[in-house]
Amino acid sequence: MIKVPFDYYFGVFLNLSCSLSCAYCVQKISLPVHPIMRYPAVSGERWVEALNSLEGRIKKRFLNFSRKKKISITGGEPSLHPDFVYILNNLDDNWLMTVTSNFTSPFFDKDIRSLRALRRRRSLKFNASYHFMCAPIGKFIENLTKVKRAGFFVHSVFIVAHPAHLAEVQEYRRELLKIHPVVKLQRFFGRYEEKLYPSENACAIACEQEDGITNYKAYGEGFGQAEKKDMYCRMRKVLLAPDGEIYNCHYKLYTGHKDSFGSIFDKDARKEIPRDFFLCHDFGFCNPCDSEGHSFKRLDGREFNISGKNEGNG
Repeated sequence: MIKVPFDYYFGVFLNLSCSLSCAYCVQKISLPVHPIMRYPAVSGERWVEALNSLEGRIKKRFLNFSRKKKISITGGEPSLHPDFVYILNNLDDNWLMTVTSNFTSPFFDKDIRSLRALRRRRSLKFNASYHFMCAPIGKFIENLTKVKRAGFFVHSVFIVAHPAHLAEVQEYRRELLKIHPVVKLQRFFGRYEEKLYPSENACAIACEQEDGITNYKAYGEGFGQAEKKDMYCRMRKVLLAPDGEIYNCHYKLYTGHKDSFGSIFDKDARKEIPRDFFLCHDFGFCNPCDSEGHSFKRLDGREFNISGKNEGNG
């Protein structure tokens, strides 16, 4: 049992492998100091049994209206998991599922009949990320169109606004807007030409996907991948690694850190994710996936975050 508030972000990483090899992949930001963990694959049956047995996935409200728990199915490229279809088809209807994919894996390259092996239901939607430096625009458009023709809801398409390719980014966005109404630009994370991104006034392009970074000094200190220090941290996430280990930050999941909260496959254990500040020894190597809503407190009690809150006591 995992005990957390209903509104905590809940992410399942079926794998960390990918069908693309983007040099700017957010998983690779801490390389080569801290390499990406190689996790074994876990069967779809185990994932479905564990996830469908979690309590607290329905929040009752007035007039018999209830809310279902949101879950993000991601990776890597989640469709590379051998039981991808089984998992999506057998997670019960108390989950609201969002699958994030690059739409370029062998699963999406198949004909439309293969895509229809997935159950169409209102509790399932897709988000698509287009990586123009590694995937042809024609193939991505073909597969995006195929998914929609198969009857699945695609919410947003994302493109990383790489600082070296801003003109291309704008052109690809215009192309994709011809076939899909929601195409969002994401700011580039990591280092380019020895400069840490995102940074203030570093990119003359409007990005619609929020990342919460406005305190760039704090961002450089915590996410610059240069030096570790002790810091109190507060996260509102439950992240499940490909082997079922439970984390509450992406850096520790990506690197297979020893600071896990146990395994979701341990049926008899009770896991309680910290709701308040906890001591972390890895501040400085935070992953940008945790930029939005991530609060910190120094050892002297001064609180801050990278969304602009000033440091102060209490």
